[in-house]
Amino acid sequence: MRKFLKTLIPVDIFKGMKLTGTHFAKVFSTANRRKVKMHVTDEYPEVPVKLAPRFRGRLTMLKDEQGEIKCVCCLACEKICPTQVITIESGKKEGRKTKIPTRYDFEMERCIFCEFCVESCGFDSIILNHQFELAAYNREDFSIGMLGQSQNMFGLTPVGKFSYSDED
Repeated sequence: MRKFLKTLIPVDIFKGMKLTGTHFAKVFSTANRRKVKMHVTDEYPEVPVKLAPRFRGRLTMLKDEQGEIKCVCCLACEKICPTQVITIESGKKEGRKTKIPTRYDFEMERCIFCEFCVESCGFDSIILNHQFELAAYNREDFSIGMLGQSQNMFGLTPVGKFSYSDED
């Protein structure tokens, strides 16, 4: 008789449905927790891009607190550069014991961003900043130096304001 009732009442089916329902409820409840909207794209250029701290961008020459150029023309960066994109001419300034660069040219079109120049500088006078917008229409725009508004290596280019991170 029991065998007959077991065949009529599908107990095993109910046990299986209970087990399946339990797992479905667990998965459904965890799936609903992950309904946070994820932004896949950034709203560039309205929102500045966050870059990795070790990102290598455009070369920038630094000044000290008095506004003087930190470079002392040791030529270490010029000598170690594998693509020879740095050209330095040194000079003297009255009241300063060390040399100062009278001309510092950097050809960005051939730079491979290896950062050897930054590592070789013992005076921390040059860095590769976080500016990644390096496109230009003319070949002359890739040559940056100490003089000139468009070729100034002490500051950002006009489009560079979008690519700076908060850490700098």
